[in-house]
Amino acid sequence: MTKKLKCPKCKTEDESDLTVWKKGSVGYTIYFDGMDIEPDEACYEETYFDVISCQCGYESESQSDFIVDVRE
Repeated sequence: MTKKLKCPKCKTEDESDLTVWKKGSVGYTIYFDGMDIEPDEACYEETYFDVISCQCGYESESQSDFIVDVRE
């Protein structure tokens, strides 16, 4: 069995309709080449899952509200 996300209110299974909100921080790693300090690459540190919301307006702090089992 596989699992996928489905809105319990409007029943959409299109993941582009769902937004997963997470708390974390966005920043850059840096490097020093002996003369200049430069940004290296963007990095995102996710601290924890917060909320899932759907375009229909339904949202939940419980990810299990959106997870459904799919029989293959």
